[in-house]
Parts: sequence; C-alpha cells; structure tokens
Amino acid sequence: MNLPNSHRKEWGMANVAIEEIFGALLQQKLVVKAEFISNRYDAIVRYLRGEHSVEELALSLQRNSFLSHGTALTVHGIAPLGKIIYVNREQSPKSQSGEITQAGIGVAFRNKQRQSQYTLNCLKMKYMLLSGKHTRRAGVIRVKISGRQLDATDIERTLIDVVVRPAYAGGIENVVMAYMKVVNEIDIDHMIDILREVGHAYPYHQAIGFLLERAGRTAKDCEKFLALGQQFDFYLDYKIKNPTFNQKWRLYYPPSLD
Repeated sequence: MNLPNSHRKEWGMANVAIEEIFGALLQQKLVVKAEFISNRYDAIVRYLRGEHSVEELALSLQRNSFLSHGTALTVHGIAPLGKIIYVNREQSPKSQSGEITQAGIGVAFRNKQRQSQYTLNCLKMKYMLLSGKHTRRAGVIRVKISGRQLDATDIERTLIDVVVRPAYAGGIENVVMAYMKVVNEIDIDHMIDILREVGHAYPYHQAIGFLLERAGRTAKDCEKFLALGQQFDFYLDYKIKNPTFNQKWRLYYPPSLD
C-alpha cells in the first residue's frame, strides 16, 4: 500500500508516540518486555503485565494456536517440562496426495524425523512453532495453567501426536514412558475417534496399539486397534538401527525397548 507523504508522516509520528508510551511504562516497571529472538526469522516482541507462564507466552506467538506434543505431556502431568515449548497452529485444509506404499513408508522412516526450523528464544527458553495438519482442532481443550485457561491437546490427542513425531517429546523412550504412566487413564474409544478425525495417511494405530499392549492395557482394548487393519509393515520411530519386528502389530521398533 502506497501512502501519501502526509499520511506517512502521521503514521511515523504515531509509531514514535507508541514507542514513547511503552518506554515510559517499561521505565516505571508497569510492563515487562519479552523479546523472542531467532537466527532465521524476525524477532517477536511482547509487552506483558503481571506474571505469565512460558505456556502463555508460547500461545501469544501465533493466533489460534495450542500447546502440543511434549509441552502437552507436561500440561497433563505426564512428563516434566522440557527445554523446548511446543506450540501448534493448524494449516488450512489440504487434499491428501499420493498413494501409500510399503516402499514409500520405508523411505520415509529411513532417515531422522524432520523438525520445524521455526524456533525462537526468550528468557532462557526455546519455543518451537509447529504448522500441523488441519484437524479442525480435534482433541484441543481448555486447561488451567498458572491460574489461566489455555488451549492444549487432551491426553488422547497428545499421545497420538507424540507417536507421530517422537522427537517432539524428547525421543521414543519418553513416548514409551508416557504410555506406561497413563495407560489406564486413556479413553480408548475417544482416542480412536480422534485418529479417525485426524485421518493420518500412515497406520499410526499399529504403533499406538503396540505401545498400549506393552504398557499393560487389556487385550480387549488393544483389539480395537488391531481391528483398524494392518495393511503395511510400519515403524515405531525414525532411523531405527537393527530394528526388532513385532509380527502381531507388523511393527519395527528399537531393540532397546525389549
């Protein structure tokens, strides 16, 4: 947009006035400046009043975002707070392209998991901004954190997400421990409903069923994941060295889990 010179001058004066106001507020310690710094992207600045949790700061970075993955594990008391805060904003709807093949699955899981490069640092904490698949915010709920209601994935959606992206939970060992910790708290039917709503192309239900069975969930509940089908051999993690194969779930997993 090209503004006339008079309007440009007014715009510039308004910005100066705003900066002066915030400068005065900072000097009087009525607000605190939080600056999110990145090596790749422009800095993001927030001016805060009162105390704010790292989770609330994370949600200020993008509209319509929610806490997910490892951070959601923390929110639900399943895992301690990690060094990275994960915040997700869903993409716009996209049509699924390409057909899943056994060879394609092998190629996809042969290498390390791809991770978001959109990271920012603020007050000794790293924030990773994710651009997740459009799911109509399936399994996103309001959770009370430090006295405020914030958006985060529920337990079942979180346990699905960390199977899809184990690195965002600190690795597959942390995912296994999360399942062990809350195995009897999971609403299996709700979890399957979310899986169907999200509609992942890959058969993550095989990995989830394997983890539930390994954690001690009843055979009746695990059968519900078997009933979703096993068309392909699948993988519990990326770049597994000398994997062990579970015939029942048609799943390769790290031998360290035996």
